[in-house]
Amino acid sequence: MMKGQKGITLVALIITIIVMLILVAVTVTVALDGGLIGKTQEAKQGWESADDDVEDLDTTVQFKEGSNTYTGINAIVNGDAS
Repeated sequence: MMKGQKGITLVALIITIIVMLILVAVTVTVALDGGLIGKTQEAKQGWESADDDVEDLDTTVQFKEGSNTYTGINAIVNGDAS
């Protein structure tokens, strides 16, 4: 009666699960021991520092063109002279 039916066997399913568990274990080990979390935190701090620098540029940079003075990057880009 079962002849000709195709499907996944229990052994193939168990082997697949074991291989996936091994891959998860290796990934977690590399993430923790390889310093991935620390590098991510450093990158976040660097990004926040760069974001602060950009905000500072918008209030401190001045550009003079003739009698017009532009304060901040946005004013320079938009042509809003003071």
